[in-house]
Amino acid sequence: MINLDKLSDRDLPPLKPMVLRLWQLLNAQNTRLQEIVEAMSAEPVLCARIMAISNSPLYRGLEEINSPQKALVRLGLNEVKGIVYYLTLSDSVRQNAFPPSFSVRKFWTHSLSTALLCKKLAQFYPHLFPMTPEEQDSTYLAGLLHDIGYVVMASLLPGEFTTMTRLWEAGGNSPLEIEDELFGVSHPILSAKALKLWKFPKNVQLAVYAHHRAISDDSPPPAIMLLKLADYLATDTGYHFNPMFSAELKRLTLPVFLLENDFQPVIEEVALKVEMLVSQAFD
Repeated sequence: MINLDKLSDRDLPPLKPMVLRLWQLLNAQNTRLQEIVEAMSAEPVLCARIMAISNSPLYRGLEEINSPQKALVRLGLNEVKGIVYYLTLSDSVRQNAFPPSFSVRKFWTHSLSTALLCKKLAQFYPHLFPMTPEEQDSTYLAGLLHDIGYVVMASLLPGEFTTMTRLWEAGGNSPLEIEDELFGVSHPILSAKALKLWKFPKNVQLAVYAHHRAISDDSPPPAIMLLKLADYLATDTGYHFNPMFSAELKRLTLPVFLLENDFQPVIEEVALKVEMLVSQAFD
C-alpha cells in the first residue's frame, strides 16, 4: 500500500538540477531569452532534440535552424515550454525503472495527446472554457501530468502494478476500485499529490484530482471540464493507457453540450504533433 502522508519528492521521477532551473526560467516573468538559451545549452541532448523539432515538417521555415536561440525564436516560448516539459519528463521516466507491464511509450503518448488537446481546445474554444491567461497556460501541464500517479505506482510497487494490468485485461471491477484495493489510493489522487510535491499550481492539482470524478455542479471549473474532454478525445482517438478507462466510460462523465461540438480539426492537428514528438523522444 502507498501511504500518501509519507510520500516525498524522492518517490517521484528524478529531475536534474539544470532541468529544474530551465523549468523555472520558462515560467518566470521577465526572463531574458539568453538565459533560457544558456540553460538549454547545458543539456546538449535536449538542445539537439528541440532543434530537430524546429526543423521538422511541422515547423520548418525557409532557413535551417542550427542554434538553440533560432529554435526558440521559430517555435515561440509557449511551444518550447511544452516541448521541454514533455521531453525532460519522458527522459526521467524510462522503461528500465519499471516492470515490463508498464508501457512507457503508451503512457507518454496518452499524456502528450491529452496535454496538446488541452492547449488547443482552450485556444480555439474559449467560449466553452472561460479562463484567465494564467489558468489557460497551466492546462498543458494538467494534461501532461494527469496520470503521473501510475508512474509512482509502477516504481514503488511493481508487483502490484503488474497484477493491476492483468486485471485490466480480465475486466470486471471498476478501475478506480482496483487501484484502491491494490495501492490504497487511486491514480488521480496520487497524481495530484505528486503535483503538490513538485509545487505545481493548485488549479492544476485540482483538475488532475477531479479528472475521473462525476461532476454534479451546474457550473464546474472550466479547467476540470477541459481536462476531462481532452482525456476523452485522446482515448477516443486511440491514445489510451489504461484500457479499462474506455472512451465510452469517459464520455459518460461529460456534459452533453460539450459533445455537440466538432473537434475533429483540432484532433487531427494534435495527432500530427503527437506522432512527431513521441518519435523524437523514443526512437
